[in-house]
Amino acid sequence: MKGLEMVKNEKSIKLNMVLNAIKGLMGIIFPLITFPYVSKILGVDNLGRYNFSNSIISYFILIAGLGISTYAVREGARLRDNQKAFQDFANEMFTINAISTIVAYFGLGVLLVVSTKVREYKVLLLILSLLIIFKTIGIDWIYSIFEDYAYITVRSIIFQFISLILLFTMVKTENDVNIYALITAISSGGSGILNYIHAKKYCCIKLTPKVNWKRHMRPILVLFATSVTVTIYTSSDVTILGLLCGDTSVGLYSVSTKVYSLVKTLLSSVLIVSIPRLSALLGSDDCGAFNEMAADIYKTLISLVLPALCGIILLRKEIILILADESYLASENSLALLSVALFFCLGAWFWGQCILVPFQKENTVFIVTVIGAIVNIVLNFVLIPFWKQDAAAFTTVLAEGIAFVWCSLKGGKMVKLRGIGTTYIKVLVGCASFIMISAVVQNYITTVSLRVIAMVVISVISYFVIEIVLRNEAIRSLLKVLNRKV
Repeated sequence: MKGLEMVKNEKSIKLNMVLNAIKGLMGIIFPLITFPYVSKILGVDNLGRYNFSNSIISYFILIAGLGISTYAVREGARLRDNQKAFQDFANEMFTINAISTIVAYFGLGVLLVVSTKVREYKVLLLILSLLIIFKTIGIDWIYSIFEDYAYITVRSIIFQFISLILLFTMVKTENDVNIYALITAISSGGSGILNYIHAKKYCCIKLTPKVNWKRHMRPILVLFATSVTVTIYTSSDVTILGLLCGDTSVGLYSVSTKVYSLVKTLLSSVLIVSIPRLSALLGSDDCGAFNEMAADIYKTLISLVLPALCGIILLRKEIILILADESYLASENSLALLSVALFFCLGAWFWGQCILVPFQKENTVFIVTVIGAIVNIVLNFVLIPFWKQDAAAFTTVLAEGIAFVWCSLKGGKMVKLRGIGTTYIKVLVGCASFIMISAVVQNYITTVSLRVIAMVVISVISYFVIEIVLRNEAIRSLLKVLNRKV
């Protein structure tokens, strides 16, 4: 019976990875359609204004979130089979989240009053501030706990279509940057409200005066502090770039960060779906199954991240031309640097969120995140005045690299992942074929879009064939799941 349950769990975790990957893929396809349009209609400066404002709001979304999502997924996954206990827990999390949201809005109001520079972006900031309350109402952690990735995927695609229609019908000139921001907020708002209504399938979320503050607040605040420092060293480059170099540099850098964030969203899907399952395995003291699943997830991550990294570096110029135009080509170097940061970022996320956090070692994650944030901020102020967006990308690589090395060393003491070195070798052999394919395609195809399509299609086929021949377990397993569902 236990063997059958393990097989069932293995199939469901793979299916969850596929479903969340589809969601992530749609999250790439839609921006690939919209971003070229937006970048050309709004122009470099207005795109920079939007991204600078969005970077400011991201801090207040973080304050409202308060690290609750990570904590709720970790602890809620252990209670999901106990309806009464889970209902009480969910109400407590929502109440804490509501209070932190009020604090976030108060903080934004204070910033608008005291900062002359920020006040120049007041309208954009107020529109984007709708994202704060919609994030709270959205209670995404409920769906992660119950691994309802089918609903999340369908919902995401529906609202992406809605925002796509609104974008092409309402954003027509460079002066429509506020409308673009409103469309972003509305899309998130509808998704959040639908989440809240649909959550009744699992529990009836409401505010409660009965909150066990002593039990919840310490781990929540540690996770919040970690999230703050992560956001600082992922968003501070845009904020500092805007303060020191202006909207044009932020607009150029936005192309690189857009590609970086899109690919990271897709690849991180293999991690997000695993966190509640890993926490549940630890809660049941099944260390053997935990180690096996963790190794499988890490092999899958390696098998997807490294080829993505190589592909972005080889096609960085073509990617920029497709997403924007020649006026954005100065972001070519920063895109190559951020593609390297992808490996460190997702590796650090695996060791931090999938290993250390379930083992309740959030203090370790917090310490390394603080160190990375300090390094990033200091170097941003030193280097950005000289190398602008390239410096911002370089400091991100350093910060993510520090986090990856530290977390992997600490996490490696708690779990033993078998076969990782062999998987690295197999993946690198597969990626080596990209260089030869790129050289041939570059010589024979001159049209940018056709060159990218040919390079991607041939490289993907070549990579999967090589990995199947080399018996890469992660790739073979994913292909089996896809084949079964198709």
